[in-house]
Amino acid sequence: MDSRLQAYRQVNVNTTNRGKIVVMLYSGAITFLNKAIIFANRNDYFNKGKFITKAQKIIDELNYSLDMKKGQDISKNLRSIYIFLGKHLTQANIKIDPNMIEQAITMLESLKSAFEEIVNNPKY
Repeated sequence: MDSRLQAYRQVNVNTTNRGKIVVMLYSGAITFLNKAIIFANRNDYFNKGKFITKAQKIIDELNYSLDMKKGQDISKNLRSIYIFLGKHLTQANIKIDPNMIEQAITMLESLKSAFEEIVNNPKY
């Protein structure tokens, strides 16, 4: 990758607020899962698995970054969702089930939408 692009991305991440970063991570996971569906439908199991794994890594990062002291119930609920999504996507990968991947996308889109509302709220 071009070093200028890497530098831009690093500056973008360092200067973006946490809420926007969470939205970006959800977008990335959704993009990877949409690619996984395409590859699953083509019977390209290697790439299907690769993109599910990339989405799972993002979900894991979201989970690890939760502040359980400050977030309390919200963080606990998000952690439960992230753990569920990880297990669900593992099963989707094993079963080669695009419908299960779509279910995960739907959940992530709901979370993304909620965070977008928070981020776009002037009080945030």
